[in-house]
Amino acid sequence: MSLAFILTPVAIALELVIGGLGIYAGYTLKKTCGYPFAVTFLIFALFDYFGSRGVSTEILSVLNIIAVLASLVGMYLLVRENLTKTS
Repeated sequence: MSLAFILTPVAIALELVIGGLGIYAGYTLKKTCGYPFAVTFLIFALFDYFGSRGVSTEILSVLNIIAVLASLVGMYLLVRENLTKTS
């Protein structure tokens, strides 16, 4: 049994938990930056799932860039929120 066989499902589960926490932060805590982070980690969960199923690298590359862009938006919102608090 390979290490990837064990760790991939664990990583997917943790990514889903983080995605849920991002939705919680966005909806309940009213932190707008939570939504892009939720999208990021939900896409990473899909990335890992599809990667373990042998989906083409082109599709995985598209998922990866979408996740990175969502994370970039989340970071922008987080920084912008903190900059407006200090001004």
